[in-house]
Amino acid sequence: MLALGIRYLNGFVAATEADTHERAEWPPHPGRVFMALVAAHFHTGAEASERDALVWLEQLERAPEIRAADCVERALVIHYVPVNDKAGPSKALLQSVPVTRERQPRTFARAFLDDDTAFLTWPSAEPSAPVRSALETLCSKVTRIGHSSSLVQMWVATENEVGSIDWVPDDERAVAHLRIAGPGTLAELERRYNGQAVESFAELQVAAEDDSDKKAQKAAKRRLKEAFPDGAPARRRPQLSVYQGYARPATANGVPAAAGTVFSPHPVVLRLEREDGPYRHLDLLCVLALAERWREAILAHSNGLPARVREILSGHNAEGAPLDGPHLTFLPLAFVGHEHADGRLIGMALSLPPDIAHDERHVALRAISNVRRLALGRLGAWKVATDTSAAPAWNLRPEVWTAHPQGATHWSTVTPVAFDRHAKTEGRAEYQRETAAMIAGACTRIGLPPPRQVIVTQVSAHLGVPPAFAFPRLRRKDGSERRHAHAIVVFERPVCGPMLIGAGRFRGYGACRPLDGAWSER
Repeated sequence: MLALGIRYLNGFVAATEADTHERAEWPPHPGRVFMALVAAHFHTGAEASERDALVWLEQLERAPEIRAADCVERALVIHYVPVNDKAGPSKALLQSVPVTRERQPRTFARAFLDDDTAFLTWPSAEPSAPVRSALETLCSKVTRIGHSSSLVQMWVATENEVGSIDWVPDDERAVAHLRIAGPGTLAELERRYNGQAVESFAELQVAAEDDSDKKAQKAAKRRLKEAFPDGAPARRRPQLSVYQGYARPATANGVPAAAGTVFSPHPVVLRLEREDGPYRHLDLLCVLALAERWREAILAHSNGLPARVREILSGHNAEGAPLDGPHLTFLPLAFVGHEHADGRLIGMALSLPPDIAHDERHVALRAISNVRRLALGRLGAWKVATDTSAAPAWNLRPEVWTAHPQGATHWSTVTPVAFDRHAKTEGRAEYQRETAAMIAGACTRIGLPPPRQVIVTQVSAHLGVPPAFAFPRLRRKDGSERRHAHAIVVFERPVCGPMLIGAGRFRGYGACRPLDGAWSER
């Protein structure tokens, strides 16, 4: 076993996510830790034994497990700081000295940790004595991970120090996607840093400015012009493009999973946070508009992606025709099923087809994660955030909506089922039977067995859900409106979700939640 311990000496982490400077990065990305080890290696002599240890570490087949307690993010504060990356005269005075230096707004995301110590562990890795010794030396040289204020102490830990694990690599159930180091990372970091050329340029520049030896100065200027005709060599910021999905450890209860739907029982859960606008929160009546705008925002970040991934995200093929199979689905997560429930939307679960290829899933999830903000017009602007806390709100837990893995027999809609067609019968009883049959058919269409009973109603069985007539109707391409209704669906045997049925199932309509046992008690 190999375990690396990281103690954050100030009790906080100061590091930002790779694609936004507005959120702190936690749990620590294994790739960032690897880059800290690489920086320590090159800044302290670049010993060959250390390089061998880094190559061994980047070639481990499995990403590390992580122990990292919850954190509390500090409110983002804008600081105006002097910068060195802008040429030209400045208008800002440096204190009382008549010297000017430009100041620019900067943000420093920071999170305070419940436990100042984190661990990365590789349970099946067995480093040789020289590799372990080199890693111990490297760890002792690391002083920060992230911003310069994020001071750390690193060491090679023992198994007894690690304790329980909080995050495990798991692409299928992933709720967080962290950067990792793969084979070739060290060489790529070297290439981007371009250290040899930078050092050679600096040495020649110093020699070219030294007029104590005119002959040597002239030779240095000539070599500088020949070797670096375009000026200083490029030195690019380090970047990692390989991501690994992480999830909380699964509970080993030995219960086999019940029959499920064509939708993955492990959706990506995203939380909505108000940024600006007239409303404190959105409600279930906004689901259709929200899902449509959200899909548009995701597609705006999908240019250049493989055709198959774009089809899954958009729900249409290259010719614009709807896909026959499952694609990206929106499941609204609302405060319902409680005596004080008010139906407010607290998030959205985004589900990809369970049979999507591993690489395609990663690409699709990156496009989804790029959407950090939604502008909804009169509904205001809303931030989109991943919830990685150990104890998320009850209605943000996927199992509350999917009943995975035990399943549930009794389900009720949270958003109404949009009918595939108009009922042809006129009598009330016949109309109920026909619509019930349509809903039963919608269940089999998503891979479920035929339900034992379907009760069509205008009112949901879940407290806090608005009646069906209050929801906006789904429109057909010809502009006509689809009828819809709430329903209670009962199966002979337990089934798992996500359960979304009817014509609007990919846009959040026909979303069902279990009624059975513990699922209805919270």
